[in-house]
Amino acid sequence: MLLPGALLALVLAAQVWFLRGRSRGAAGRYRRWLIRAPLAMLVPALVALAALGRLDALWRFPPEFMGLRALLPAMEASAVAIGSLAGVTGGLAIIALRARFGRPLPAALRRMMPAPGERGWAALVAAMAGVVEEPLYRLVLPLLVTMLGGSALAGFAAASIVFARAHRYQGIRGMALSGSFGLVLAGLYVLSGQLWLVVVLHALNNAGALVVWPAVAGARGAASTTAVRPE
Repeated sequence: MLLPGALLALVLAAQVWFLRGRSRGAAGRYRRWLIRAPLAMLVPALVALAALGRLDALWRFPPEFMGLRALLPAMEASAVAIGSLAGVTGGLAIIALRARFGRPLPAALRRMMPAPGERGWAALVAAMAGVVEEPLYRLVLPLLVTMLGGSALAGFAAASIVFARAHRYQGIRGMALSGSFGLVLAGLYVLSGQLWLVVVLHALNNAGALVVWPAVAGARGAASTTAVRPE
């Protein structure tokens, strides 16, 4: 109990450090994330797994979660992977259509979108988000809570709350959506037993907001400007 408790304190302290760094301005935010997020999330997760002698949990579904899996419908991992990847791909298409033909984003959300000069950094953040965050939120935090005597369900719920808290810069609605997304990813992880799947799904989800929407909405704005340009 002592080691899991100490490791849980470590990863939560790293989260506090990460959240305090969010108060800085928007300039360079994506580059800051690429430095701070791995240090606050991926490194503590790997340190915890190494200390527990459980690095194999990155590719082997932990037995601590098997009781929770038994409560869910039995499904082949390949079916879960194909269905969820198809769903996210369809979601990206919907995002593109909304960006092209829908209403502009509210001002609060527009502030979160990358400026044209930030899009390369934003794309890198989208690609790295799953790699950096999923080992912590869908594996290490639930595992530590479970090892400390909580159920796996409580572990995944607690991890989703911490995940939502990490997105507090998005406001209350954004935190609620992030927490719900975390629970969906947790369910898909438990169903499939494959951490790589939620890593990919997380990256694709972020690509919708940070890559697809800005690119399509920017192209729409450019086309609109060209259409009204005086001769």
